[in-house]
Amino acid sequence: MKYFAGLDVSMEETSVCIVNQDGEIIREGRAATDPAALDDYLKATGLPFDRVGFESGPCSAWLYKGLSAAGLPVICMDARHTSAALKAQNMKTDRNDARGIAQIVRTGWYRPAHVKSEESQTRRVLLNTRKALLGNRLQLENQIRGNLKVFGLKIGQVTATQYEARVRELVEGESDLSGYIEPLLRVRSYILMQCRELDKKVRALVRDDEVCRRFMSIPGVGPLTALVYKSAIDDPQRFAKSANVGVHLGLTPRKYASGEIDYNGRITKCGDPLARSHLFEAAQVLMRRSAKKSALKTWGTRIARRGSTKKAYVAVARKLAVIMHRMWLDGTEFDFGAEPAIPAGVARVS
Repeated sequence: MKYFAGLDVSMEETSVCIVNQDGEIIREGRAATDPAALDDYLKATGLPFDRVGFESGPCSAWLYKGLSAAGLPVICMDARHTSAALKAQNMKTDRNDARGIAQIVRTGWYRPAHVKSEESQTRRVLLNTRKALLGNRLQLENQIRGNLKVFGLKIGQVTATQYEARVRELVEGESDLSGYIEPLLRVRSYILMQCRELDKKVRALVRDDEVCRRFMSIPGVGPLTALVYKSAIDDPQRFAKSANVGVHLGLTPRKYASGEIDYNGRITKCGDPLARSHLFEAAQVLMRRSAKKSALKTWGTRIARRGSTKKAYVAVARKLAVIMHRMWLDGTEFDFGAEPAIPAGVARVS
């Protein structure tokens, strides 16, 4: 007899449901959300588990590694697929979700989610921290702009280095206003200093990473884009084809075909938004700023002529994702003369 366990994970406690191969519920309960506590609960049943599954989420990497180390046949499932299956329930509770997950694990109707390595997750913390600081800096700058507009003081278009001097120039002689704006300027200055420190860490990591240095042979791909891409993909071997990377990062068009309706929509945006945005920026730099000619740039230019510039950027971003994956596997650098392959039904739609 085969047995399957479904775990509905929350921050404090996890609901557990165990079913047999016929779908009959054998045992239900709750345990602390901790690999050791869940391992003790499952092994205390004395049942030989065929699969133990849970949805991908904030705690999934931690639980996956802990339960795998304990010898359990654990599976991390794609949360989008699991959520779609659980929507058929009339009542949403942790207990019902655990029951539904157990049945999904039993039937095999799920898509496994890749659990990233500790190295990629650590680098992701660096990248997310940098992104958060840049967002806070922008919020502070907008707050200062809004406050000064009330008095008719317009900052105008200035660079990041000119911003503080321009603000001080506008509030000069206004003692009260200057005193209220000064704390925001100090915080902004501190955030900029921390961003510079994080940028140094990014450059140091890329300098010691052969794969990232290889990515940077592509025009438009800098240290940040290279590190973002590598941490997002983590393991290139998990993709059967390089073309699947574009799908994974949400850079391929939606497809809707039902009855007499059949059309392609905008890109899915179902993957990593940070990697997707950096690839899009890299495509813009390659198309607009790179002086060196390449077959990829020529290909993108042709798309822009018969469509739109934005569609061309998206198409080139998708090609960059595919090319970088192939470079990673083959250990090669960017070939400026290689004409990118055009998958049927994909290249002309963004």
